[in-house]
Order: sequence, then structure tokens, then C-alpha cells
Amino acid sequence: METKVIKPSNKKFLSLTIGSLIFTILGVLFIILPDVFITRLINNVILIQFIGILAMLFFGFALFTMIKKKIFDKNIGIIVNEEGIIDNSSFVGVGLIKWEDVISIEKSNVASTNFLLIKVKNPEYYINISTGIKSKLLAGNYKSYGTPISISSNFISCSFTQLEDIILNSFEKFKMNN
Repeated sequence: METKVIKPSNKKFLSLTIGSLIFTILGVLFIILPDVFITRLINNVILIQFIGILAMLFFGFALFTMIKKKIFDKNIGIIVNEEGIIDNSSFVGVGLIKWEDVISIEKSNVASTNFLLIKVKNPEYYINISTGIKSKLLAGNYKSYGTPISISSNFISCSFTQLEDIILNSFEKFKMNN
């Protein structure tokens, strides 16, 4: 089986970073200038500030982790080889997912984003090799989808269809050889 390397997409990274920055700034503005955002639909200053806090925390965290990963992690992307899938494509990437651990691969869609759900024999292992927020996010994935591992094409330089083809074809080759 040949090794496939899917590099990160600088264009996707830049657009997601700018989007996160805009929503973080909007969150801050909602907190410090809630009166400006009062409308007929939402005319409660406390609610506007609460939305601002949530936006600032969520998008600020996303912005921080994206920039941190881009600067400090030189292994960003996905590698598919005879050993398995090495997923370092996002904050919740778990590293090496061994083919021998993979039970099935399913396509899922959440909020118009396609994911590959990698069902594994030992999901707790993949949750426990991570710490902090990442571990909690993986546990949330497990509770929601029956697996902690989900891979999207959000940060990589190929389409979801290409990603799906590469991973499914490689998994089929692994199954045929074993």
C-alpha cells in the first residue's frame, strides 16, 4: 500500500482564522457595547452579553488553537499508509489510528460539514491518550456518534470526496491483505 500524504490547506486555514477572529471581535463588542445590538428580536442586554461571552470563548478558543497548531505543529495534515491513518488535521486529531483497530468507516454530515466517522475496537484508548478539552471533545464525539474519531476536510488541501476515496480505498486494501 502506498503512502498518501494530504497536506494542510493554507487558504482554508486563513479563511477559518479570519472567520474566528471576526466572531471573537463581535463577541467582545456584544459584551462591552450590548446596547448597540438591541433589536426587536433581542432586546435584553444580559442576553446579548451572554451571547457575546459564548462567542468570545468558543471562537477565541478556536482561533487560539488554530494559530497554536499552525505555528508549533509541523505534522499538520493526514497521512494514510499501511499502518493506518495518522490524523493531525484538526484540534481533535488523535494521531495514529491503526487499521487493525478500525471496525468501520461511515460518512456523516453535521451543519453542512461532512465527516468520516472512524469506528474503532477500543474507543476509550483514543479518548484517554488525549488530555483536557481535547479528551472531553473526543468523549462527546463518542457519546454522540459511537466513536471518538471524526475526520473532515476542513483544514486539508483536498475535497471531502477525495479524502473519503483515499481512506476508504486504503481500508479496503488493508482488509483484503489481512
